[in-house]
Amino acid sequence: MALSMARYRVGQRLRHPQFGEGLVVEVHTDRGREVLEVVFQGELRRLSALRQWDLVDGEGQVTTAVMSDAAARTQARVAPGATSDGPDGDGDGDGDGNPVTTRLWHRQGEALIARWRDGQSAPASHFDLRAAAERWAGWAEPDRLVSLDSLRGVERFPHQLRACLQAMRTLNGRAILADEVGLGKTIEAGIILKEYLLRGAIRTVLVLVPASLCEQWRAELWEKFELDFVVSRGPAGQWGRHPLVISSLETARHERHRRRVRGANYDLVVVDEAHRLRNHLTLGWKFINDLNPRYLLLLTATPVQNDLRELYNLATLVRPGTVGTFAQFRRDFLSGNDKRAPRNAPRLRALLQTVMIRARRSDTNITFAPRRVEALWVAQTAAERKLYRDVSDFVVDSVRADDGGPGRRHYFTLVVLQKEMGSSWAAARATLEKLSRNPDGLDARRLKVLAARAAEASREPSKVRSLIKRITALGGEKCIVFTQFRSTQDSIVSALREVGIEPAVFHGELGWREKEESLDRFRAGATVLVSTEAGGEGRNLQFCRIVINFDLPWNPMRLEQRIGRVHRLGQEHPVQVVNLVARGTIEAYVLEILDRKIRMFELVVGEIEEILGAWQPHGSFEDEVFKSWTESSSPRVRKRRFTELAQHLVFARRQYQEQKERQNLLFPTVGPVPSPAASTAAAGTASPGADGAAAGTSRPRAVVKAGG
Repeated sequence: MALSMARYRVGQRLRHPQFGEGLVVEVHTDRGREVLEVVFQGELRRLSALRQWDLVDGEGQVTTAVMSDAAARTQARVAPGATSDGPDGDGDGDGDGNPVTTRLWHRQGEALIARWRDGQSAPASHFDLRAAAERWAGWAEPDRLVSLDSLRGVERFPHQLRACLQAMRTLNGRAILADEVGLGKTIEAGIILKEYLLRGAIRTVLVLVPASLCEQWRAELWEKFELDFVVSRGPAGQWGRHPLVISSLETARHERHRRRVRGANYDLVVVDEAHRLRNHLTLGWKFINDLNPRYLLLLTATPVQNDLRELYNLATLVRPGTVGTFAQFRRDFLSGNDKRAPRNAPRLRALLQTVMIRARRSDTNITFAPRRVEALWVAQTAAERKLYRDVSDFVVDSVRADDGGPGRRHYFTLVVLQKEMGSSWAAARATLEKLSRNPDGLDARRLKVLAARAAEASREPSKVRSLIKRITALGGEKCIVFTQFRSTQDSIVSALREVGIEPAVFHGELGWREKEESLDRFRAGATVLVSTEAGGEGRNLQFCRIVINFDLPWNPMRLEQRIGRVHRLGQEHPVQVVNLVARGTIEAYVLEILDRKIRMFELVVGEIEEILGAWQPHGSFEDEVFKSWTESSSPRVRKRRFTELAQHLVFARRQYQEQKERQNLLFPTVGPVPSPAASTAAAGTASPGADGAAAGTSRPRAVVKAGG
């Protein structure tokens, strides 16, 4: 029943006779651990919390740690047989230089000893009941992940289980999860979160993710971990009202919400895309630093990009003082010329083991199905080619008008119109007719003529004919046809029914029950699923291996999401990707960049996002594509603009590869051998979603074939 009375707190500085001055970064006084974690000259050491260490104040004055009166009275009552401090009163020895241990006794312990001395004893049956209860409590032993049996549809891989055990046991729930892209950081965070909840270690959780991923995280945590999170939006928010909250970092750190978030005192905070916190001068870094939760998980595949100071900033959030002050870090690890290459890398790697867990593909022995990519070039009719040029000229003329011109008011509608032409004439026709009815300064007569021509072209579109021919050639094998627009989806479904193929249909306007019924129909009997982008988010469809992109998104990550529905961990067959595209269109330029320049289809799912992050344009990739198209005065200029865009992305990919190699050399990795308990529990049923749903191979083989 020994108890240590708290005399120290995080942030204090103390003086050790051998190691000098150090910073207290952790105080463990629960369950008799009685340990201080102190950083001396960049090295973490553990000291007894029972000793009266000399404390150093801000002015360099030395004082001795003093216990409260209650603690002093408790220490005066030394347990029988315990030795007292030496003559110097410093607790170091017994006067002959021999170390002694001073034990403090809890009042309940004294009461038990008193009852024992008085001959009072409980019945043996009570002891047996308590022993049985202790045996039952063994189900939550430290070497076992008790949450695994409650997961649904998640395949657990050894590297993930090792990471979870290491994060909870060795790193005390404060860690940077820095696995390479696609190895399941999200699944690891979910297991740790569920584990702490089941063990009763936490009650409240805050998950901070990019705004666009809030709903995806909520769905994943419910479907796979049975955790009922709410997304906090609006001025009121859910801070303190619900124990499990998801929010964007921007919303949580907003001045309107900041105080309420701090007041909620969340036990565990999870930050996805944590590379946004690499700069210590940003509001996001300062906000997380002020929260100071008991447990903190930072998820990022790229903890450092341009400067090792970024790595120092993330490590300081997780465990302050681990790598010393920045002055010490700069002196010990930064070389004068290259801010990305450290000196004394082995020592830095050893320090990072106390805050970071990283798995590489080479550590996992995970195999991925190969991927075969085919470009199916659609032979447009002369009328379709001329219509595409005429509508494109109309878009260019409208966008390039003066800032106050009517085209600027319709800018986003014109962007959609340009995309719709790459999809189907049925989709473009609807937008042209809408604009002709309400031109708002645009050329109404020109719009009506173009709408009529689009209606004529939509009767027998060559792209739909190419699709039907390709699906028929599959011989009844299942395939998924993706499109961006509902009008295009309707055209495809009608054409399939005309040739006797009844497809399953999936789009965002269906209710959840209708969506599940549609997927069940595709799984059970239908050979074709026609889906909008809603089917590209969070769905696991590994029972199918063929993806047909009827239209090509300008956003590479949307294209990646589509392929990732079938090409992910758990896919046992070679995956085939077919991209339908017509020459002379904006989509042909996009495919040239993604396929031949940066070889996107050879990348692992998730890597294209890292490449675009290294590129860092002023706008999005879609904006750059549209600007390159509309701001070109001739086909020659247009080709040159897209070539320049491709060169920038090639350079970004090279930067990403160099950065990845540096990180593999610097960062510590999880051990190669899982613990026995983790190995036993590593069997699963499906594949992880979100970050764990990694499509690709260590270097998937992408074969590009031209069709006609």
